[in-house]
Amino acid sequence: MLLYQALKDHYKKDGESKALLYMGKAFTYDELFRGIDDAAARLSSIVKAGDVATICMPNTPECVYCFYALNRLGAVAHMVHPLAPLNQLKKFMAAAKSKLLITLSINMEKYAPLAAEYHIVSVHPARSLSGFLRFAFDIKVKPYKGDKTGMTDYDALAAKALPAEPTRADDTTGVYLHSGGTGGEPKIIELSDAQINALAFRGLDALDTADARGMYMLGALPMFHGFGLTMCIHATLVFGGVSVLMPKFDPKATVKLLKRNKMHFMIGVPNLFRALLKTKGFDGKALKNMYVGFVGGDCAPQELLDEFNGRLERAGATARLFEGYGLTETVTVCAVNNFSHNRRGSMGYMLDGLDAIVVDPDGTTPLAVGEKGEIAVAGDTVMNGYLDNPDENARVFFMHGGKRYVRTGDFGYMDADGYLYFIQRLKRIIKIAGISVYPKEIEASALEMDGVTGASAVEYVADGKTKIALYLTGAAQNVDIVKRKIENDLSRYAVPTIVEVLDALPVTPVMKIDTRALTARAERSEDR
Repeated sequence: MLLYQALKDHYKKDGESKALLYMGKAFTYDELFRGIDDAAARLSSIVKAGDVATICMPNTPECVYCFYALNRLGAVAHMVHPLAPLNQLKKFMAAAKSKLLITLSINMEKYAPLAAEYHIVSVHPARSLSGFLRFAFDIKVKPYKGDKTGMTDYDALAAKALPAEPTRADDTTGVYLHSGGTGGEPKIIELSDAQINALAFRGLDALDTADARGMYMLGALPMFHGFGLTMCIHATLVFGGVSVLMPKFDPKATVKLLKRNKMHFMIGVPNLFRALLKTKGFDGKALKNMYVGFVGGDCAPQELLDEFNGRLERAGATARLFEGYGLTETVTVCAVNNFSHNRRGSMGYMLDGLDAIVVDPDGTTPLAVGEKGEIAVAGDTVMNGYLDNPDENARVFFMHGGKRYVRTGDFGYMDADGYLYFIQRLKRIIKIAGISVYPKEIEASALEMDGVTGASAVEYVADGKTKIALYLTGAAQNVDIVKRKIENDLSRYAVPTIVEVLDALPVTPVMKIDTRALTARAERSEDR
């Protein structure tokens, strides 16, 4: 079943109810489907079933329309970060064998060189808003005036008669997403409509609610992010909710929406919730309008969960912030804490129908309960594979007990009740003199110190030796005391060579801590 068909068949059929909220403007389900069908009619002159088209846009109504329109046409939607540099986007499109780029008009200057190889469709950022706001935007950001050969404005595409809805096998790839990372050569993950639908249909169970109709979901996680695409957009719309689209997370706007009872579900990375805690007005009776929040995409320190939930409790709110676990290779979330089942310190309980085991990183035999190893996941949300990467596919997939498992690259364990515990990314485990050191434990030790509000430990190499750098935020710290505490809590191998307090930890565009940037900083420090 196409994502488009799932949306049409499963949402509560009240066309006048709200589907999207964008910059203060509401869009009904009838308007949503008119927008999708209009986009499909326009794009059908360029795209046909089986083609790959790249969407390089933030969360706007047109991004939603074009995503579902490509799906309606039977094409593959290749989702890319809207701030991708030109050379990176060029590599991504070539690897995906894309034939079309859909992007905002403000990106035309940057991406114009691609028009020599690809058709480019440009969309005005304020297209769905009032004429006055569009005019004001054009005054602030001057429209592109260069050579427009190979480029077409979205509204200049002639709408053609829609072709019949295509049929494609459930296991056929319908979406390309990129694996995480801020540099290098991220892999392209192939996801089918069935895999994305399988998670979306579990949406109410994950949110722990029987009915999401008319409830508002924060749609700040971008659609190139599996969490944002599936939970904040597709699952919300399938069950008749309202997705509050934000091209960039705005904590002040979020607080205003909370006060107006238009923000019930919040899904985000840790830094999103940290930003809310620092925002004026995020307290008091407004918090009673929140239903539940989920943090994922990066490991959330227990102190963040405690501080956030303490704020909610003091306000008399019944909402709570829970931690979940997932990866793009399983579409996104596969385990979650919620009201029905939660355990402090865990990443949650596997969603119904999904299975996790813990194996030796070099093996496939499940380890005993509580024994630490690599987490592997099986179920109907597991990806088709990495595009054109047979060697990596052979490495990450294995069969056990008649089930196809994917290795997650995460080091952790499961308890006797089936709760999943994350310790560390395998690639972030640091070897010092042959001893395994876990940055997460270093960070946890540092966060126990008075005045420390954030911590990130990273590996770097200097003079041919592996070393550790620890970056903190908050009050100034005595470096010797920090090192002594870490040695006493952990071991001498875990003691960082560099300890530095920063004004803020750098983050990636999806608000995860940018460990690559911190590693580069540590290497520069050694070079001085």
